[in-house]
Amino acid sequence: MQEGKLNKRIKLQDRDAGEMVLFLIGGLELIVNLLKSTNNEVLTSIGAVVSKLAKDKEILGVLTDLGVVPLLAELTNTTDNRLRCNLAEAIGHCCMWSTNRASFGEFGAIGHLVRYLKSKDRSVLLSTAMALYQLSKEPNNIITMHEEGVVQVS
Repeated sequence: MQEGKLNKRIKLQDRDAGEMVLFLIGGLELIVNLLKSTNNEVLTSIGAVVSKLAKDKEILGVLTDLGVVPLLAELTNTTDNRLRCNLAEAIGHCCMWSTNRASFGEFGAIGHLVRYLKSKDRSVLLSTAMALYQLSKEPNNIITMHEEGVVQVS
């Protein structure tokens, strides 16, 4: 009798866990889709959200599968310092997933990030340095960084 109740409870928990995963993925999909917005305030906020979520490896895997990398890379061509700061931080954290470092390079984010180093905003400089450090763990990105002038020749 007890075993039957336990099996029923486990089945309910499994179903609930499945629904929870679908709910989570749906929420992450909404977040990724908001990176297609044209509103800088929305983009700035979502960049901050992605940078926090990407600290969790499981969530980062889902975000990567949902296409967060090309969307973040595309947004790097901005002059808005608040957006730059959050994008650089999000990119830095997204680099913790296997192929994302190389993908950011392939999608052209490196050159824009190097140009962020000309900013006078300390937050932009800090988050950009962190992102470039993470991106530099991919050898092809180092080449691109040097081509883009990350190191000034005296």
